[in-house]
Amino acid sequence: MLNWYLQSGNEGDVVSSTRIRLARNIKGYPFVNRYTKKDSTKIIEMMENAILNLGYGLKLIRLKDLDDITKITLVEKHLISPEFAYNKGEIGAIAINDDENICIMINEEDHLRIQVLSAGLELENSLNLAIEIDKKLEELIPYAYNDKYGFLTSCPTNVGTALRASIMVHLPALSKTRNVRKVLEAVNSFDMNIRGVYGEGSAVTR
Repeated sequence: MLNWYLQSGNEGDVVSSTRIRLARNIKGYPFVNRYTKKDSTKIIEMMENAILNLGYGLKLIRLKDLDDITKITLVEKHLISPEFAYNKGEIGAIAINDDENICIMINEEDHLRIQVLSAGLELENSLNLAIEIDKKLEELIPYAYNDKYGFLTSCPTNVGTALRASIMVHLPALSKTRNVRKVLEAVNSFDMNIRGVYGEGSAVTR
């Protein structure tokens, strides 16, 4: 099977890719901004044991074992964030499959960032797969969860479902025709957010 980024998906002339992300933290461990290197090592070890029973062809890779070119490649494929690639070398790891449509970042902003990626517009199928992985993983690793607030995350804006669904779109000529502002206003009216090509805080590419 071709990797997702080599395929042409639904609405592929406009929508480049779909990504579903679930942020999760492990019960009993401090959040990433407060934990120790010993905590981060233990979390990686827990995930290494968990993926043996999780399935999906996932294998664990520590960032410190990757060279810079491989890290750049993973960033350009939108499998890991730039900050994770360059700043979490000693404490970060990923669980990834050969098709590269599933990638779990370990010790990024949260203990776990479960990601499912697809070519084109595939929100429903990607969401269903992410939920399936999440439920299986929760049976293997206890999540930090509160009956009132939902899943607990390092950033308060993610608390609750800790779900983010995003699509990357190619909208040519908006800059030249000066219609960017109109599009932004229309998107905001639907309670959606515009992010850069590499996520929050990054720039839009032209």
